[in-house]
Amino acid sequence: MKILKKVTVMALVLMLIAGIFPARSAQAATKPAKAKVTAKANDDGTSVTLTIAKTKKAQGYQIMVKKPGAKKFVKLTTIKKDGTAARTYTAKKLEAGKYSFKVKAYAKNGNKTVWGAFSKAVTVTVKGGSGDEGESTDSYDFSGAEPGDVITFGSFEQDNKKENGKEPIEWIVLSKSKNELFVLSKYALENWYYNDKIKDVTWETCDLRKWLNEDFYNDAFDKTEKAMIKNTTLKNPNSPSNDIPGGKDTKDNVFLLTYFDAINSDYGFEENANAYDTKRMCAPTERAKADGAYSNEEYLTEDGKAAGQWWLRTPGNTAHNAMIASYYGSLGPYGYQVSNAAGVRPAIIIKLN
Repeated sequence: MKILKKVTVMALVLMLIAGIFPARSAQAATKPAKAKVTAKANDDGTSVTLTIAKTKKAQGYQIMVKKPGAKKFVKLTTIKKDGTAARTYTAKKLEAGKYSFKVKAYAKNGNKTVWGAFSKAVTVTVKGGSGDEGESTDSYDFSGAEPGDVITFGSFEQDNKKENGKEPIEWIVLSKSKNELFVLSKYALENWYYNDKIKDVTWETCDLRKWLNEDFYNDAFDKTEKAMIKNTTLKNPNSPSNDIPGGKDTKDNVFLLTYFDAINSDYGFEENANAYDTKRMCAPTERAKADGAYSNEEYLTEDGKAAGQWWLRTPGNTAHNAMIASYYGSLGPYGYQVSNAAGVRPAIIIKLN
């Protein structure tokens, strides 16, 4: 009988321990990091796209808005997404005027919600369908963007549905200085040849450079955005395989990465050019696929899209080849014949001041 009582007491103790400790651990709430957000007014004049940066320990976000003429922020929406990747949300059917947005992240611990600090408020002007064509009144604030974040800037046809207008361009931040952001398009926006004819070319003389700095530049950016893009002096290095000349220095608004950019670990890439690198893998847009871009279902990007090939501005093993990044993110030494088509990932430098 005494043994039975002892067993019963021990069982009760174990049950209490099993009940108490989970409750205590559930109360050990983990506070998310402070959120960061950027805002872009879209060409339709009635919507704003918000991009929330990766936020550590976040399970979701609350978005607040201060409407034109209002004195206080009010809740706009809550999105239930974790903090492992940048998140976008589009506020639609907005009237003309200045809007301010701020965001805070949250995490759940049982029934308890723990909130992070609010982001810095960003202000953007919605045109309401009016305003001079080719000039926007958008207000960009990328001061909170950090390397690895995704921002939206400019617009370009991407879903291959021209009837609904151009889509905001997403850019991966490769590096940030006090006054500049160096960014690369998240997707291959077009399928284009490096040069129209098979001949010896450099970045300075190729047709793709002309297309990027004329057709693409004028289509993707309005007057306000163009003023924010730095006209950059570029060094064009020789081929790493057999020293084929990369050509003269150039001054460009829009350009491609070099081979050496694409193996720079400071930009988030693998230093081994032959490595399987998801950071170098890139999916083409529907527009690019309609123009012939091929994507390989065996190789998926970090967001689960089939990857394609994309151009670099470094020569291959001959002066009529240019290097590319492959489906699985490797950089072959031989390159691709310049008259062939491959994905185009523009890069730009945005002035923060």
